[in-house]
Amino acid sequence: MDKEGHASQAKANEKLAPIVRLKSSCPETLLNELWGSLSKFEHRSEILMAISHNQRASGRYESAEAYKRQAINSKACAQSIRKLLMDLAYEREE
Repeated sequence: MDKEGHASQAKANEKLAPIVRLKSSCPETLLNELWGSLSKFEHRSEILMAISHNQRASGRYESAEAYKRQAINSKACAQSIRKLLMDLAYEREE
């Protein structure tokens, strides 16, 4: 990520900080939901990739590509959530 990307992410984090501190239970609930979402996106990605391989083996190449694109998208979402969770964990340690 470039300097501009880090700056915009920092601004977004500043805006979110007051929201996360509203209630003592809010951060834990948010973290639990994020972990659940991470798991679901990772699982979805694995299933879609398996379906893609099955479709490709059956000669359904267009369908295989569509499933592969969905799997890649789900994996990207999972990676974004994982990065967010790691950033939050790092901030909590400070």
